[in-house]
Amino acid sequence: MNKYITTAITLALFAAALTISAPSSHAAKAAPRGAALTKSDVLTLQNGKFYLHGRRYAEISFNKFDLFWQLFDLLKSGKGDTQEYRDMVDRQDQALRELHEMGFHGIRFFALPYLISDFRETYNDPQKRESVFYKALDAALDLCDKNQIRVVYDLGAANFTDASIVNGKWVYGQEQARELIANPDSRGRKELYRYIDDIVNRYKNRKAILLWEISNEVTLNADILPDAGNIYEGQRMPSLADVARFYDDVAHRIKANDPLRLVNGGGGHLRSCQWNQFVKHAWIVDTLDEQNKALDLLYAKSAVDIIDIHYGLDNKNICEMVKGANGKDIPMNTQRYQDAALRIGKPLMLGEAAVNLVARDDQPRNKKIYVETPDEIDSYWDPNAAKWVKALCDEIVDAGPQLTFWWTYSSDRTQDQRTPSFFIKKGRTDPVLKVIMETNKRLKSRLGAN
Repeated sequence: MNKYITTAITLALFAAALTISAPSSHAAKAAPRGAALTKSDVLTLQNGKFYLHGRRYAEISFNKFDLFWQLFDLLKSGKGDTQEYRDMVDRQDQALRELHEMGFHGIRFFALPYLISDFRETYNDPQKRESVFYKALDAALDLCDKNQIRVVYDLGAANFTDASIVNGKWVYGQEQARELIANPDSRGRKELYRYIDDIVNRYKNRKAILLWEISNEVTLNADILPDAGNIYEGQRMPSLADVARFYDDVAHRIKANDPLRLVNGGGGHLRSCQWNQFVKHAWIVDTLDEQNKALDLLYAKSAVDIIDIHYGLDNKNICEMVKGANGKDIPMNTQRYQDAALRIGKPLMLGEAAVNLVARDDQPRNKKIYVETPDEIDSYWDPNAAKWVKALCDEIVDAGPQLTFWWTYSSDRTQDQRTPSFFIKKGRTDPVLKVIMETNKRLKSRLGAN
């Protein structure tokens, strides 16, 4: 989620209808692992409700976004046969075991390296593809199997551009976000489809896969600076319509390889002016009706099965404000997203949930927030954190989205353990964990998913 993690700028879709071609010959060479699954083995939808193994399924759990990244980085650096790597595997195992013991059975993680150049370096070399890329994925999924954890598997589809970091700065190259997302004949799109054909075919018989996710927060990059030609910090960006078509195209491609599983887009909430930036190229706050038009464009006729929102509350318990029918400001909250999902006929998922964290520093904006809100927090180990978390948990239970993943559990990255930090960990943030554990039980009870 752009508020909470800096990821490579990624995006999505529209341009011309895409006829889904057959899976590539490259994918056909990699036989799926494990016995073929049936519909009863995977998450399904019946009358708008999730079912797994014939029983209602709902959960509030966590992102464990770095699970694959940590393993991949060490393998790529040649440390796969070192104690450092074994210790990292043990730490990831411990984190998943803790989640299972606390009653959580699903996570969400990013399954493509942070830099697309790192992916290409390993994936395009057959030996490294096996010894680094596949080995890291296999290890991550094996740990999930061991701890009875299911995975929202983010494919990172919007990363297949020419972006790279040169001397500490992003350089975007010939094919940028707009080319990948808006042009189904682009070089990056063809590379993406070869990757999807391979990965989805390879792992579709792993019971650990709960959902296929297209890519993280593509919607947040739609119509950035529309009055400047949708170019942001030197990169050509897509429109909301481009994102909608990209979602539909990529979801169809995934399902061509795995017809059984559900697909979600990858979240990102709608900016408060999302529709007006798309239609009028202007920073005009949307009405609620206009926000609903944006959701309709993205999801109503799409092959994407789930409406996925990344949702966080600020110090006033607000995510984004839009205009109500009377012209007054109203919050675009979880209930309004749930209402839209019910109207469209697809379930709502909060792929990332978080409360506002503000650094205690000398920045004027941050100092003002602490003046306005003395009990504001800068981390989940802050003594005031539990009450902020409970406020969002109560909102989630009241609205009733069937899947929510808090940002984030037990990241091993140094930067995630400094303040402000969204790091949640048993033994360090126990009051917050207690609230989320109790809320998970409340949601399951309310939805009949015990």
